[in-house]
Amino acid sequence: MYAGAAILLLMAVAVVLVLYPYTIVEGIKSDTKEDMSFIISVSDREYLADLYKRTKDIYYSLPGELTADPFTDEYKEKFIQLTEEEGYRSLRTFLDKCREEHGLSTIAFVFYDTENKRVVFVADGDRREYMYIPGQWISNENGSIDSIRSIRLIERSNWIMSLNHGKLSGWTMTNYASVMNDGGEEIGLMYVDVDVSRFVKNIHIFTFVAYLVMMFVVIILMMNRISDFLRSRVIQPITALSKTALQYTARDKTLAVNTEGVFKKLNIHTRDEIEDLWRSLTDMESDIDDTMMRIRKMTSRQERLDTELSIANQIQSGILPGKFPAFPDRDEFSIYAYMQPARNVAGDFYDFFLTDDDHIALVIADVSDKGIPAALFMMTARTLVRDQAMMYSRPSEILSRVNERLCEGNEAAIFVTIWLAIIDLNTGKGIVSNAGHMHPAFCARGDEYRLVFYEHSLPVGIVEDADFEEHGFSLDPGDQLFVYTDGVNEAINASGEQFGLERLLQALNSGPNGSPERVIGSVMDAIKEFTVGGDQADDITMLSFCYSPKDGLTTGT
Repeated sequence: MYAGAAILLLMAVAVVLVLYPYTIVEGIKSDTKEDMSFIISVSDREYLADLYKRTKDIYYSLPGELTADPFTDEYKEKFIQLTEEEGYRSLRTFLDKCREEHGLSTIAFVFYDTENKRVVFVADGDRREYMYIPGQWISNENGSIDSIRSIRLIERSNWIMSLNHGKLSGWTMTNYASVMNDGGEEIGLMYVDVDVSRFVKNIHIFTFVAYLVMMFVVIILMMNRISDFLRSRVIQPITALSKTALQYTARDKTLAVNTEGVFKKLNIHTRDEIEDLWRSLTDMESDIDDTMMRIRKMTSRQERLDTELSIANQIQSGILPGKFPAFPDRDEFSIYAYMQPARNVAGDFYDFFLTDDDHIALVIADVSDKGIPAALFMMTARTLVRDQAMMYSRPSEILSRVNERLCEGNEAAIFVTIWLAIIDLNTGKGIVSNAGHMHPAFCARGDEYRLVFYEHSLPVGIVEDADFEEHGFSLDPGDQLFVYTDGVNEAINASGEQFGLERLLQALNSGPNGSPERVIGSVMDAIKEFTVGGDQADDITMLSFCYSPKDGLTTGT
Protein backbone atom coordinates (compact mmCIF):
# COMPACT_ATOMS: atom_id res chain seq x y z
CA MET A 1 0.00 0.00 0.00
CA TYR A 2 2.79 2.43 0.97
CA ALA A 3 4.71 1.60 -2.19
CA GLY A 4 1.65 2.41 -4.30
CA ALA A 5 1.16 5.72 -2.50
CA ALA A 6 4.83 6.59 -3.00
CA ILE A 7 4.60 5.80 -6.72
CA LEU A 8 1.49 8.00 -7.01
CA LEU A 9 3.38 10.76 -5.22
CA LEU A 10 6.29 10.40 -7.66
CA MET A 11 3.85 10.65 -10.54
CA ALA A 12 2.28 13.75 -8.99
CA VAL A 13 5.71 15.36 -8.60
CA ALA A 14 6.48 14.60 -12.25
CA VAL A 15 3.21 16.23 -13.34
CA VAL A 16 3.95 19.28 -11.20
CA LEU A 17 7.43 19.51 -12.77
CA VAL A 18 5.72 19.81 -16.14
CA LEU A 19 3.04 22.27 -15.02
CA TYR A 20 5.20 24.51 -12.82
CA PRO A 21 6.97 26.38 -15.65
CA TYR A 22 3.52 27.23 -17.01
CA THR A 23 2.54 28.59 -13.58
CA ILE A 24 5.70 30.72 -13.40
CA VAL A 25 5.13 32.14 -16.89
CA GLU A 26 1.49 32.84 -15.99
CA GLY A 27 2.66 34.74 -12.90
CA ILE A 28 5.15 36.82 -14.90
CA LYS A 29 2.45 37.43 -17.51
CA SER A 30 0.02 38.63 -14.83
CA ASP A 31 2.65 40.90 -13.25
CA THR A 32 3.58 42.53 -16.56
CA LYS A 33 -0.09 42.92 -17.49
CA GLU A 34 -0.73 44.77 -14.22
CA ASP A 35 2.41 46.87 -14.77
CA MET A 36 1.27 47.92 -18.25
CA SER A 37 -2.28 48.62 -17.09
CA PHE A 38 -0.97 50.84 -14.32
CA ILE A 39 1.49 52.71 -16.57
CA ILE A 40 -1.18 53.37 -19.20
CA SER A 41 -3.69 54.50 -16.55
CA VAL A 42 -1.38 57.12 -14.99
CA SER A 43 0.07 58.38 -18.28
CA ASP A 44 -1.21 61.62 -19.80
CA ARG A 45 -3.56 59.97 -22.28
CA GLU A 46 -4.39 63.19 -24.10
CA TYR A 47 -0.74 63.91 -24.82
CA LEU A 48 -0.01 60.25 -25.62
CA ALA A 49 -2.84 60.12 -28.17
CA ASP A 50 -1.56 63.34 -29.75
CA LEU A 51 2.01 61.99 -29.86
CA TYR A 52 0.77 58.83 -31.57
CA LYS A 53 -1.14 60.87 -34.15
CA ARG A 54 1.76 63.17 -35.02
CA THR A 55 4.27 60.31 -35.19
CA LYS A 56 1.98 58.37 -37.55
CA ASP A 57 1.29 61.45 -39.68
CA ILE A 58 5.01 62.08 -40.19
CA TYR A 59 5.87 58.42 -40.72
CA TYR A 60 3.18 57.68 -43.31
CA SER A 61 3.81 60.96 -45.15
CA LEU A 62 7.46 60.12 -45.90
CA PRO A 63 8.48 58.45 -49.20
CA GLY A 64 9.49 54.78 -49.10
CA GLU A 65 13.12 55.44 -49.98
CA LEU A 66 13.49 57.70 -46.93
CA THR A 67 11.77 55.28 -44.49
CA ALA A 68 13.87 52.36 -45.73
CA ASP A 69 16.62 53.15 -43.19
CA PRO A 70 15.36 54.49 -39.82
CA PHE A 71 18.87 55.33 -38.59
CA THR A 72 19.94 57.94 -41.16
CA ASP A 73 20.30 61.54 -40.02
CA GLU A 74 17.91 62.69 -42.75
CA TYR A 75 15.20 60.32 -41.49
CA LYS A 76 15.69 61.12 -37.79
CA GLU A 77 15.49 64.88 -38.49
CA LYS A 78 11.85 64.42 -39.48
CA PHE A 79 10.98 63.31 -35.94
CA ILE A 80 13.58 65.01 -33.74
CA GLN A 81 11.28 67.98 -32.94
CA LEU A 82 8.93 65.59 -31.10
CA THR A 83 11.69 64.65 -28.65
CA GLU A 84 12.28 68.30 -27.74
CA GLU A 85 8.79 68.77 -26.28
CA GLU A 86 8.34 69.01 -22.52
CA GLY A 87 5.52 66.45 -22.67
CA TYR A 88 7.75 63.94 -24.41
CA ARG A 89 10.58 64.42 -21.93
CA SER A 90 8.17 63.95 -19.02
CA LEU A 91 6.78 60.80 -20.64
CA ARG A 92 10.32 59.48 -21.26
CA THR A 93 11.33 60.16 -17.64
CA PHE A 94 8.19 58.45 -16.36
CA LEU A 95 8.69 55.36 -18.56
CA ASP A 96 12.37 55.10 -17.61
CA LYS A 97 11.52 55.28 -13.90
CA CYS A 98 8.73 52.70 -14.30
CA ARG A 99 11.13 50.36 -16.11
CA GLU A 100 13.63 50.54 -13.25
CA GLU A 101 11.06 50.33 -10.45
CA HIS A 102 9.16 47.39 -11.95
CA GLY A 103 12.33 45.46 -12.88
CA LEU A 104 11.63 45.49 -16.63
CA SER A 105 14.25 45.19 -19.36
CA THR A 106 12.39 47.32 -21.90
CA ILE A 107 9.16 49.35 -22.00
CA ALA A 108 7.81 51.25 -25.02
CA PHE A 109 4.75 52.69 -26.79
CA VAL A 110 4.69 51.60 -30.45
CA PHE A 111 2.37 50.98 -33.40
CA TYR A 112 2.47 48.20 -36.01
CA ASP A 113 2.95 49.02 -39.72
CA THR A 114 1.11 46.01 -41.16
CA GLU A 115 2.01 46.84 -44.79
CA ASN A 116 5.76 46.86 -44.19
CA LYS A 117 5.65 44.54 -41.15
CA ARG A 118 7.45 47.00 -38.89
CA VAL A 119 7.15 47.98 -35.24
CA VAL A 120 7.38 51.80 -35.16
CA PHE A 121 8.34 53.49 -31.89
CA VAL A 122 6.41 56.41 -30.35
CA ALA A 123 8.05 56.57 -26.90
CA ASP A 124 10.83 54.26 -25.69
CA GLY A 125 11.51 53.84 -21.97
CA ASP A 126 14.81 52.03 -22.50
CA ARG A 127 18.10 53.39 -21.20
CA ARG A 128 19.10 56.57 -23.01
CA GLU A 129 22.04 55.01 -24.84
CA TYR A 130 19.82 52.30 -26.35
CA MET A 131 16.47 54.06 -26.79
CA TYR A 132 14.66 54.61 -30.09
CA ILE A 133 13.24 58.05 -30.92
CA PRO A 134 9.69 58.45 -32.36
CA GLY A 135 9.46 57.16 -35.92
CA GLN A 136 12.38 54.73 -35.74
CA TRP A 137 11.36 51.18 -36.48
CA ILE A 138 12.53 47.60 -36.32
CA SER A 139 11.53 44.61 -38.42
CA ASN A 140 12.82 41.16 -39.16
CA GLU A 141 15.21 42.83 -41.60
CA ASN A 142 17.13 44.78 -38.95
CA GLY A 143 16.13 42.84 -35.83
CA SER A 144 13.42 40.49 -34.65
CA ILE A 145 9.72 41.31 -34.17
CA ASP A 146 6.50 39.39 -33.60
CA SER A 147 3.82 39.24 -36.26
CA ILE A 148 0.58 41.12 -35.61
CA ARG A 149 -1.18 37.76 -35.33
CA SER A 150 1.26 36.64 -32.63
CA ILE A 151 0.84 39.95 -30.80
CA ARG A 152 -2.95 39.56 -30.70
CA LEU A 153 -2.57 35.98 -29.45
CA ILE A 154 -0.24 37.17 -26.66
CA GLU A 155 -2.69 39.91 -25.68
CA ARG A 156 -5.59 37.46 -25.35
CA SER A 157 -3.65 34.70 -23.57
CA ASN A 158 -3.21 34.41 -19.80
CA TRP A 159 0.25 32.86 -20.10
CA ILE A 160 1.68 33.05 -23.63
CA MET A 161 4.60 35.48 -24.05
CA SER A 162 7.14 36.00 -26.80
CA LEU A 163 10.68 34.67 -26.24
CA ASN A 164 13.39 36.81 -27.87
CA HIS A 165 17.15 37.16 -27.80
CA GLY A 166 19.22 40.31 -28.31
CA LYS A 167 22.93 41.00 -28.24
CA LEU A 168 22.54 43.55 -25.47
CA SER A 169 19.45 42.35 -23.61
CA GLY A 170 20.06 38.58 -23.84
CA TRP A 171 17.04 36.28 -23.51
CA THR A 172 13.81 38.13 -22.69
CA MET A 173 10.06 37.48 -22.60
CA THR A 174 7.74 40.07 -24.17
CA ASN A 175 4.14 40.98 -23.28
CA TYR A 176 1.83 43.34 -25.18
CA ALA A 177 -1.19 45.54 -24.35
CA SER A 178 -3.39 47.71 -26.53
CA VAL A 179 -3.27 51.48 -26.00
CA MET A 180 -6.69 53.13 -26.24
CA ASN A 181 -7.66 56.76 -26.61
CA ASP A 182 -10.39 58.33 -24.49
CA GLY A 183 -12.92 57.24 -27.11
CA GLY A 184 -12.06 53.57 -26.61
CA GLU A 185 -10.29 53.22 -29.99
CA GLU A 186 -6.97 51.45 -30.25
CA ILE A 187 -4.19 53.84 -31.25
CA GLY A 188 -1.21 51.57 -30.77
CA LEU A 189 0.52 49.02 -28.59
CA MET A 190 2.57 48.93 -25.44
CA TYR A 191 5.14 46.23 -24.84
CA VAL A 192 7.45 45.27 -22.00
CA ASP A 193 10.43 42.90 -21.94
CA VAL A 194 11.25 40.85 -18.83
CA ASP A 195 14.66 39.29 -18.23
CA VAL A 196 14.19 35.51 -18.68
CA SER A 197 16.71 34.86 -15.90
CA ARG A 198 13.85 35.44 -13.41
CA PHE A 199 12.04 32.48 -14.94
CA VAL A 200 15.16 30.31 -14.97
CA LYS A 201 15.92 31.17 -11.35
CA ASN A 202 12.42 30.13 -10.24
CA ILE A 203 12.68 26.90 -12.21
CA HIS A 204 16.04 26.08 -10.60
CA ILE A 205 14.63 26.61 -7.12
CA PHE A 206 11.56 24.52 -7.81
CA THR A 207 13.59 21.75 -9.46
CA PHE A 208 15.82 21.57 -6.40
CA VAL A 209 12.80 21.32 -4.09
CA ALA A 210 11.14 18.73 -6.34
CA TYR A 211 14.40 16.74 -6.36
CA LEU A 212 14.40 16.69 -2.56
CA VAL A 213 10.76 15.51 -2.54
CA MET A 214 11.51 12.77 -5.05
CA MET A 215 14.54 11.67 -3.05
CA PHE A 216 12.37 11.54 0.06
CA VAL A 217 9.83 9.39 -1.78
CA VAL A 218 12.60 7.08 -3.02
CA ILE A 219 13.89 6.72 0.54
CA ILE A 220 10.39 5.81 1.72
CA LEU A 221 10.21 3.13 -1.00
CA MET A 222 13.56 1.71 0.10
CA MET A 223 12.49 1.68 3.75
CA ASN A 224 9.32 -0.17 2.78
CA ARG A 225 11.35 -2.84 1.00
CA ILE A 226 13.74 -3.21 3.92
CA SER A 227 10.80 -3.37 6.34
CA ASP A 228 9.29 -6.26 4.38
CA PHE A 229 12.61 -8.12 4.48
CA LEU A 230 13.08 -7.65 8.23
CA ARG A 231 9.47 -8.57 9.01
CA SER A 232 10.07 -12.08 7.71
CA ARG A 233 13.12 -12.57 9.94
CA VAL A 234 12.16 -10.83 13.22
CA ILE A 235 8.39 -10.91 13.49
CA GLN A 236 7.90 -9.83 17.09
CA PRO A 237 9.75 -6.47 17.01
CA ILE A 238 8.24 -5.59 13.68
CA THR A 239 4.75 -6.53 14.89
CA ALA A 240 5.19 -4.31 17.93
CA LEU A 241 6.35 -1.46 15.74
CA SER A 242 3.40 -1.97 13.39
CA LYS A 243 0.81 -1.94 16.18
CA THR A 244 2.39 1.15 17.70
CA ALA A 245 2.43 2.86 14.33
CA LEU A 246 -1.31 2.21 13.99
CA GLN A 247 -1.84 3.61 17.47
CA TYR A 248 0.16 6.73 16.61
CA THR A 249 -1.70 7.18 13.31
CA ALA A 250 -5.03 7.06 15.09
CA ARG A 251 -3.96 9.70 17.61
CA ASP A 252 -5.14 13.29 17.05
CA LYS A 253 -1.81 15.02 16.46
CA THR A 254 -3.36 18.48 16.23
CA LEU A 255 -3.80 18.50 20.01
CA ALA A 256 -0.98 19.43 22.37
CA VAL A 257 0.32 16.38 24.32
CA ASN A 258 2.65 16.23 27.31
CA THR A 259 2.92 12.45 27.64
CA GLU A 260 5.89 10.32 26.59
CA GLY A 261 5.96 9.31 22.89
CA VAL A 262 4.22 6.06 21.92
CA PHE A 263 7.29 4.73 20.04
CA LYS A 264 9.69 5.50 22.86
CA LYS A 265 7.64 3.29 25.23
CA LEU A 266 8.56 0.18 23.17
CA ASN A 267 12.18 0.42 24.38
CA ILE A 268 13.61 -1.88 21.64
CA HIS A 269 17.32 -2.80 21.98
CA THR A 270 18.04 -5.49 19.39
CA ARG A 271 21.38 -3.95 18.31
CA ASP A 272 20.52 -4.32 14.64
CA GLU A 273 18.53 -2.62 11.90
CA ILE A 274 15.28 -3.00 13.85
CA GLU A 275 16.68 -0.94 16.69
CA ASP A 276 17.81 1.67 14.21
CA LEU A 277 14.32 1.78 12.72
CA TRP A 278 12.78 2.13 16.17
CA ARG A 279 15.06 5.04 16.99
CA SER A 280 14.23 6.67 13.64
CA LEU A 281 10.51 6.36 14.34
CA THR A 282 11.02 7.76 17.83
CA ASP A 283 12.87 10.75 16.40
CA MET A 284 10.26 11.13 13.65
CA GLU A 285 7.49 11.25 16.25
CA SER A 286 9.39 13.91 18.16
CA ASP A 287 9.93 15.93 14.97
CA ILE A 288 6.26 15.66 14.04
CA ASP A 289 5.20 16.79 17.50
CA ASP A 290 7.59 19.75 17.24
CA THR A 291 6.28 20.56 13.78
CA MET A 292 2.65 20.42 14.93
CA MET A 293 3.54 22.72 17.80
CA ARG A 294 5.05 25.21 15.36
CA ILE A 295 1.96 24.94 13.16
CA ARG A 296 -0.28 25.68 16.14
CA LYS A 297 1.83 28.74 16.95
CA MET A 298 1.73 29.88 13.31
CA THR A 299 -2.06 29.49 13.26
CA SER A 300 -2.33 31.56 16.42
CA ARG A 301 -0.13 34.27 14.90
CA GLN A 302 -2.24 34.30 11.73
CA GLU A 303 -5.40 34.74 13.78
CA ARG A 304 -3.78 37.66 15.61
CA LEU A 305 -2.71 39.15 12.24
CA ASP A 306 -6.27 38.89 10.92
CA THR A 307 -7.52 40.64 14.04
CA GLU A 308 -4.91 43.37 13.68
CA LEU A 309 -5.85 43.89 10.01
CA SER A 310 -9.48 44.23 11.02
CA ILE A 311 -8.53 46.83 13.62
CA ALA A 312 -6.35 48.61 11.02
CA ASN A 313 -9.37 48.78 8.71
CA GLN A 314 -11.46 50.31 11.50
CA ILE A 315 -8.73 52.85 12.27
CA GLN A 316 -8.31 53.74 8.60
CA SER A 317 -12.06 54.16 8.14
CA GLY A 318 -12.18 56.26 11.28
CA ILE A 319 -9.66 58.85 10.08
CA LEU A 320 -11.61 59.60 6.90
CA PRO A 321 -14.70 61.85 7.08
CA GLY A 322 -17.59 59.43 7.32
CA LYS A 323 -20.40 61.32 9.01
CA PHE A 324 -22.94 62.91 6.69
CA PRO A 325 -24.08 65.60 6.42
CA ALA A 326 -20.46 66.59 7.07
CA PHE A 327 -21.18 70.27 7.80
CA PRO A 328 -24.78 70.50 9.05
CA ASP A 329 -24.42 74.22 9.86
CA ARG A 330 -23.31 75.14 6.30
CA ASP A 331 -25.96 75.32 3.56
CA GLU A 332 -23.93 76.87 0.73
CA PHE A 333 -22.72 73.43 -0.37
CA SER A 334 -23.40 69.71 0.07
CA ILE A 335 -20.89 66.86 -0.11
CA TYR A 336 -20.79 63.07 0.05
CA ALA A 337 -17.97 60.50 -0.29
CA TYR A 338 -17.67 56.72 -0.35
CA MET A 339 -14.82 54.19 -0.26
CA GLN A 340 -14.94 50.40 -0.67
CA PRO A 341 -11.50 48.78 -0.12
CA ALA A 342 -10.47 45.80 -2.25
CA ARG A 343 -8.58 44.35 0.74
CA ASN A 344 -8.75 44.74 4.52
CA VAL A 345 -7.02 48.10 4.20
CA ALA A 346 -7.07 50.55 1.30
CA GLY A 347 -4.53 52.59 -0.65
CA ASP A 348 -7.17 55.12 -1.80
CA PHE A 349 -8.37 58.02 0.28
CA TYR A 350 -10.68 60.98 0.06
CA ASP A 351 -10.84 64.06 2.26
CA PHE A 352 -12.62 67.40 2.55
CA PHE A 353 -12.17 70.13 5.10
CA LEU A 354 -12.56 73.86 5.59
CA THR A 355 -9.24 75.72 5.39
CA ASP A 356 -11.03 78.79 6.80
CA ASP A 357 -14.63 80.02 7.02
CA ASP A 358 -14.76 80.81 3.30
CA HIS A 359 -12.74 78.03 1.62
CA ILE A 360 -13.11 74.26 1.36
CA ALA A 361 -10.48 71.76 0.19
CA LEU A 362 -11.52 68.63 -1.77
CA VAL A 363 -9.05 65.75 -2.07
CA ILE A 364 -9.09 62.30 -3.67
CA ALA A 365 -6.00 60.11 -4.10
CA ASP A 366 -4.78 56.64 -5.11
CA VAL A 367 -1.54 55.06 -3.82
CA SER A 368 0.39 52.95 -6.34
CA ASP A 369 0.94 49.98 -3.99
CA LYS A 370 -1.54 47.64 -2.24
CA GLY A 371 -2.07 46.30 1.27
CA ILE A 372 -0.41 47.50 4.49
CA PRO A 373 2.40 49.53 2.76
CA ALA A 374 -0.17 51.43 0.70
CA ALA A 375 -2.35 52.04 3.78
CA LEU A 376 0.58 53.50 5.74
CA PHE A 377 1.60 55.65 2.76
CA MET A 378 -2.01 56.76 2.36
CA MET A 379 -2.27 57.87 6.01
CA THR A 380 1.01 59.78 5.72
CA ALA A 381 -0.06 61.49 2.47
CA ARG A 382 -3.47 62.47 3.88
CA THR A 383 -1.88 63.98 7.00
CA LEU A 384 0.64 65.93 4.92
CA VAL A 385 -2.05 67.30 2.58
CA ARG A 386 -4.12 68.49 5.54
CA ASP A 387 -1.12 70.08 7.27
CA GLN A 388 0.14 71.87 4.16
CA ALA A 389 -3.35 73.06 3.18
CA MET A 390 -3.52 74.96 6.45
CA MET A 391 -0.29 76.79 5.58
CA TYR A 392 -0.58 77.35 1.81
CA SER A 393 -3.58 78.50 -0.21
CA ARG A 394 -2.67 77.22 -3.70
CA PRO A 395 -2.97 73.53 -4.61
CA SER A 396 0.33 73.58 -6.54
CA GLU A 397 2.19 74.83 -3.46
CA ILE A 398 0.50 72.25 -1.25
CA LEU A 399 1.37 69.36 -3.59
CA SER A 400 4.96 70.58 -3.96
CA ARG A 401 5.46 70.52 -0.19
CA VAL A 402 3.76 67.14 0.14
CA ASN A 403 5.90 65.77 -2.72
CA GLU A 404 9.12 66.91 -1.03
CA ARG A 405 8.18 65.17 2.21
CA LEU A 406 7.04 61.92 0.54
CA CYS A 407 10.21 61.67 -1.59
CA GLU A 408 12.37 61.72 1.54
CA GLY A 409 13.48 58.16 2.30
CA ASN A 410 10.93 56.64 -0.10
CA GLU A 411 12.97 53.45 -0.56
CA ALA A 412 9.87 51.44 -1.53
CA ALA A 413 9.35 53.80 -4.52
CA ILE A 414 5.65 54.17 -3.71
CA PHE A 415 3.85 57.16 -5.17
CA VAL A 416 0.33 58.58 -5.07
CA THR A 417 -1.91 60.28 -7.61
CA ILE A 418 -3.78 63.24 -6.08
CA TRP A 419 -6.59 65.51 -7.27
CA LEU A 420 -6.76 68.61 -5.03
CA ALA A 421 -9.14 71.57 -5.36
CA ILE A 422 -9.69 74.60 -3.13
CA ILE A 423 -13.01 76.44 -3.64
CA ASP A 424 -14.03 79.90 -2.45
CA LEU A 425 -17.52 79.32 -1.03
CA ASN A 426 -18.44 83.00 -1.44
CA THR A 427 -17.71 83.27 -5.17
CA GLY A 428 -17.66 79.68 -6.43
CA LYS A 429 -14.20 80.22 -7.88
CA GLY A 430 -11.74 77.39 -7.41
CA ILE A 431 -8.20 76.28 -8.18
CA VAL A 432 -7.36 72.64 -8.91
CA SER A 433 -4.14 70.67 -9.36
CA ASN A 434 -4.09 67.14 -10.74
CA ALA A 435 -1.02 65.01 -9.94
CA GLY A 436 -1.50 62.08 -12.31
CA HIS A 437 -5.08 61.36 -11.18
CA MET A 438 -8.24 60.53 -13.16
CA HIS A 439 -10.05 63.32 -15.03
CA PRO A 440 -12.97 64.75 -12.96
CA ALA A 441 -16.58 64.99 -14.12
CA PHE A 442 -18.51 68.29 -14.07
CA CYS A 443 -22.24 68.93 -14.32
CA ALA A 444 -23.67 72.39 -14.80
CA ARG A 445 -27.11 72.89 -13.32
CA GLY A 446 -29.76 71.56 -15.69
CA ASP A 447 -27.12 69.93 -17.91
CA GLU A 448 -25.38 66.50 -18.03
CA TYR A 449 -22.08 65.32 -16.55
CA ARG A 450 -19.02 65.65 -18.78
CA LEU A 451 -15.39 64.74 -18.18
CA VAL A 452 -13.03 67.71 -17.81
CA PHE A 453 -9.68 67.12 -19.53
CA TYR A 454 -6.54 69.12 -18.81
CA GLU A 455 -2.84 68.43 -18.55
CA HIS A 456 -1.73 66.22 -15.66
CA SER A 457 1.35 66.69 -13.52
CA LEU A 458 3.49 63.78 -12.33
CA PRO A 459 2.15 61.73 -9.39
CA VAL A 460 3.39 62.77 -5.96
CA GLY A 461 6.44 60.91 -4.61
CA ILE A 462 8.27 60.21 -7.89
CA VAL A 463 10.52 63.23 -8.58
CA GLU A 464 11.58 65.37 -5.61
CA ASP A 465 11.69 68.71 -7.47
CA ALA A 466 8.61 68.12 -9.62
CA ASP A 467 6.43 71.08 -10.62
CA PHE A 468 2.64 70.88 -10.32
CA GLU A 469 0.33 72.67 -12.71
CA GLU A 470 -2.91 74.24 -11.49
CA HIS A 471 -6.08 75.40 -13.26
CA GLY A 472 -8.80 77.84 -12.30
CA PHE A 473 -12.53 77.12 -12.58
CA SER A 474 -15.84 78.65 -11.50
CA LEU A 475 -19.00 77.10 -10.10
CA ASP A 476 -22.47 78.57 -10.46
CA PRO A 477 -25.31 77.71 -8.08
CA GLY A 478 -26.38 74.10 -8.63
CA ASP A 479 -23.12 73.05 -10.36
CA GLN A 480 -21.68 69.70 -9.29
CA LEU A 481 -18.26 68.00 -9.25
CA PHE A 482 -17.59 64.26 -9.21
CA VAL A 483 -14.11 62.79 -8.67
CA TYR A 484 -13.07 59.15 -8.37
CA THR A 485 -10.17 56.68 -8.43
CA ASP A 486 -9.36 54.19 -11.20
CA GLY A 487 -11.03 51.43 -9.21
CA VAL A 488 -14.32 52.84 -10.56
CA ASN A 489 -13.68 52.84 -14.32
CA GLU A 490 -11.42 49.74 -14.13
CA ALA A 491 -13.93 47.59 -12.22
CA ILE A 492 -13.99 44.21 -14.00
CA ASN A 493 -16.90 41.87 -14.62
CA ALA A 494 -16.78 38.07 -14.85
CA SER A 495 -15.74 38.29 -18.53
CA GLY A 496 -12.73 40.50 -17.78
CA GLU A 497 -14.37 43.60 -19.31
CA GLN A 498 -13.80 46.98 -17.62
CA PHE A 499 -16.60 49.28 -16.45
CA GLY A 500 -15.06 52.17 -18.40
CA LEU A 501 -15.63 55.92 -18.54
CA GLU A 502 -18.61 55.67 -20.89
CA ARG A 503 -20.60 53.57 -18.43
CA LEU A 504 -19.50 55.93 -15.64
CA LEU A 505 -20.99 58.92 -17.49
CA GLN A 506 -24.18 56.96 -18.19
CA ALA A 507 -24.52 56.19 -14.48
CA LEU A 508 -23.88 59.83 -13.53
CA ASN A 509 -26.42 61.08 -16.07
CA SER A 510 -29.09 58.59 -15.02
CA GLY A 511 -30.09 61.20 -12.44
CA PRO A 512 -28.17 64.45 -13.00
CA ASN A 513 -28.54 67.33 -10.53
CA GLY A 514 -29.39 64.90 -7.75
CA SER A 515 -27.88 65.10 -4.28
CA PRO A 516 -24.21 64.05 -3.94
CA GLU A 517 -25.30 60.96 -2.00
CA ARG A 518 -27.75 59.97 -4.76
CA VAL A 519 -25.09 60.58 -7.45
CA ILE A 520 -22.60 58.25 -5.76
CA GLY A 521 -25.36 55.72 -5.06
CA SER A 522 -26.28 55.62 -8.78
CA VAL A 523 -22.65 54.97 -9.77
CA MET A 524 -22.18 52.29 -7.11
CA ASP A 525 -25.39 50.51 -8.15
CA ALA A 526 -24.19 50.51 -11.77
CA ILE A 527 -20.81 49.07 -10.76
CA LYS A 528 -22.40 46.32 -8.64
CA GLU A 529 -24.75 45.36 -11.46
CA PHE A 530 -21.87 45.32 -13.98
CA THR A 531 -19.42 43.31 -11.83
CA VAL A 532 -21.74 40.49 -10.73
CA GLY A 533 -19.58 37.36 -10.65
CA GLY A 534 -16.31 39.32 -10.87
CA ASP A 535 -13.70 40.02 -8.20
CA GLN A 536 -12.92 43.53 -6.94
CA ALA A 537 -9.29 44.10 -7.92
CA ASP A 538 -8.86 47.67 -6.72
CA ASP A 539 -10.24 50.11 -4.16
CA ILE A 540 -13.37 52.01 -5.23
CA THR A 541 -13.45 55.62 -4.01
CA MET A 542 -15.75 58.52 -5.03
CA LEU A 543 -16.47 62.08 -3.91
CA SER A 544 -19.37 64.31 -5.04
CA PHE A 545 -19.73 68.06 -4.35
CA CYS A 546 -22.65 70.40 -5.10
CA TYR A 547 -22.30 74.18 -4.89
CA SER A 548 -25.48 75.82 -3.54
CA PRO A 549 -24.63 79.28 -2.12
CA LYS A 550 -26.98 81.26 0.09
CA ASP A 551 -29.19 83.93 -1.45
CA GLY A 552 -27.38 87.18 -2.01
CA LEU A 553 -23.89 85.72 -2.38
CA THR A 554 -21.88 86.55 -5.50
CA THR A 555 -21.04 83.46 -7.56
CA GLY A 556 -18.33 82.79 -10.12
CA THR A 557 -18.79 83.70 -13.72
